Amino acid sequence: MQVVGMLIFLVVWLIILWLGSIALETTGMERAKARFQALSALTGTGFTTREAESIVNHPKRRRITTWLIFIGNAGIIALIILMILYLRAGLTAPPVLHIGIIVASVLALILLIKLRVLDKMTSAIVRLVRRGRAVPYLTTEELIYRVGEYGIANVVVSEKDRMAGFALKDTGFNQGSITVLAIERKDNVLPFPKAEEILLAGDYLLCYGKVAEIISMTQ
Repeated sequence: MQVVGMLIFLVVWLIILWLGSIALETTGMERAKARFQALSALTGTGFTTREAESIVNHPKRRRITTWLIFIGNAGIIALIILMILYLRAGLTAPPVLHIGIIVASVLALILLIKLRVLDKMTSAIVRLVRRGRAVPYLTTEELIYRVGEYGIANVVVSEKDRMAGFALKDTGFNQGSITVLAIERKDNVLPFPKAEEILLAGDYLLCYGKVAEIISMTQ
């Protein structure tokens, strides 16, 4: 029973981590970065000054991170109490059935990661949450790289975005100082897309150019 209790605790913790990373991703944060930030908030470790600023300066992310920090601290306290109760009751060797449950759970999790099922489920949830929203994806804190006036950033095309359904050449991108290096469309990447490429809702544009111009394009 002790092993099953610890397993349930771990599963709940992982689900909270996954949902927290999805919540951050819906605000426009890159997936890998969202997962790292969710893990950092939940465990209270891993923050850097630059990364923390991208959270603090964004109201919605700040609320999400605050809840993750609160849940993480509460989880640590709950785990300590659970361990004390188990120690007072006396630790016993887990039965074969419980060991089998743990092994099966670990194998199932590895299989889900290997088959990218979690990534596909995450993408579906993010698209569902963003559907119908015309909220700009890009903020100055989300730039992937920046030197002086120029930088590299991701821009998402939302369901009701003015860019959806138009050719790249008609959106204002790939003109002036802005160059679209690639389009990420679900599980596919279109490097150096042609000017005639039609943009679809949910596309991510990897752009290089003047930061001010890229931001103005998302307003």
